Amino acid sequence: MTDKACNVCAFFDNAAVKETSAKETGGLCRFSAPTFLTEEEMHGDAHWPVVKSNDWCGSFEGQAA
Repeated sequence: MTDKACNVCAFFDNAAVKETSAKETGGLCRFSAPTFLTEEEMHGDAHWPVVKSNDWCGSFEGQAA
């Protein structure tokens, strides 16, 4: 596992996830503004992406000590 995983990123928010299965394994990526993921969703609310705690990306920023 990398030391730059989502669960140790400053932009990772696992407190906001409501679904039980997602809450156990992941959270929301708060790096960018919420977006629509599909054409169908454009008629509803925008969402932050749900990510797994062991995912990673090039926008990683460590949490403040």
